[in-house]
Amino acid sequence: MGESALPIQCLLIGTGNRGAEAYGQYALAHPRLFRFVAAADPNEARRLAFSKRHGIDQRKSVDSWEKLLEFAGPDNLVFICGPDRSHYEQLLAFMRIGCPMVVEKPAVVEPRFCADLSRLAAEQGSRIILCHVLRYTPFFATLKRLLDSGRIGKVISLNLQENIAWYHFAHSYVRGNWRNSALACPAILAKSVHDLDILYYLAGAPAGSIASMGRLNWFKTENAPAGAPDRCLSNCPHTARCPWFAPDLYLTDHTGWPTSTISDDPGLSARIRALEDGPYGRCVYRCDNDVVDNQDVLIQFKNDISASFSMRALTYEKTRSIQIAGSEGEITGDLDTGKLRVRSFLRGDEELIHLGPTAGGHNGGDAGLMGHIARVFAQTSDTAEKTPSIESSLEGHWMAFAAEESRKTRMFVDLDAYRIAISSTRETVSI
Repeated sequence: MGESALPIQCLLIGTGNRGAEAYGQYALAHPRLFRFVAAADPNEARRLAFSKRHGIDQRKSVDSWEKLLEFAGPDNLVFICGPDRSHYEQLLAFMRIGCPMVVEKPAVVEPRFCADLSRLAAEQGSRIILCHVLRYTPFFATLKRLLDSGRIGKVISLNLQENIAWYHFAHSYVRGNWRNSALACPAILAKSVHDLDILYYLAGAPAGSIASMGRLNWFKTENAPAGAPDRCLSNCPHTARCPWFAPDLYLTDHTGWPTSTISDDPGLSARIRALEDGPYGRCVYRCDNDVVDNQDVLIQFKNDISASFSMRALTYEKTRSIQIAGSEGEITGDLDTGKLRVRSFLRGDEELIHLGPTAGGHNGGDAGLMGHIARVFAQTSDTAEKTPSIESSLEGHWMAFAAEESRKTRMFVDLDAYRIAISSTRETVSI
């Protein structure tokens, strides 16, 4: 990509929620930084709506990502925002023609692809940014500065909990696109690779060993109330007592997320049809979901910092909370409220840092990420902001794969041995 080229000429794979709403909307609000000049999506209505908003030539609004290869070159920044299982193939294809890339998490859905991607990116000198948006939130950026400054002495342990929220989990991981490992990937990767990455980022060292346990506890057939039909609109007798009754979630005056994802047409009649025929009208106890709804992970990092992570589906609020123990004090915080509390053992004093709720997706992380991308690709080489290497960005992926391996085998996983075992059974891939 040419230096100081503004706006950055962007290609988009996937005009869904992340591609169109997070990155596309940022480009419209910052036209001097980004301009989408081509888009691919098999969903014609969604793609044409995106193309119209961005003034994309009809010839460059295509129904498959392979057709974008015709328009792509080293001066284009490719945003990869399609289904998870397509990311790896797309990364390799655009790597061959020298395009820099921004890829939604997860970048890969199988551990054997992690080693390939790291090696090939290094060999090709590829520039890839993985969308770990939590790193770019004011909350975690502030927390990282506090730890690096020695505010609580030596960091001893980290405890992070992700509260997904009852409605969010049902929408995305019971009825939605990430409900089934074979269709997408395990929930620890699809949902919580952000969290494992942020623990690695805060700890400042790779993980040495991991243990994990978890299961699908609630959203399964045996927990369905008596007489519940396959679909909410099929005269379910439990409408008044079910928090997940689809019309109460999707047929209200609210048409933003998650309602916006069930139909390209926000009209009431279109949404009713979506519940009658589509996945979001199914009873939450009678779906083809198999991903866990609760999981715990224990991590020992190579610098002796220990960490625990809990993923919880059945929570009222959607947030992340953290507690960090240091040799001289403690920090606790809540991402959604933007509050950090720093307490000293020696002086007994405390400081409340109130960053406040942050506007925009992912608590300000989406805008922070896009700002970072602009600084990386739009400045001259002597002033450009550095970005984590793809190898560093994939550490959270390795941790997620190892956690899933531990959950299934009920054994501790040594990360170095696990990487070697995975890499040794993989034929060398070249591009």
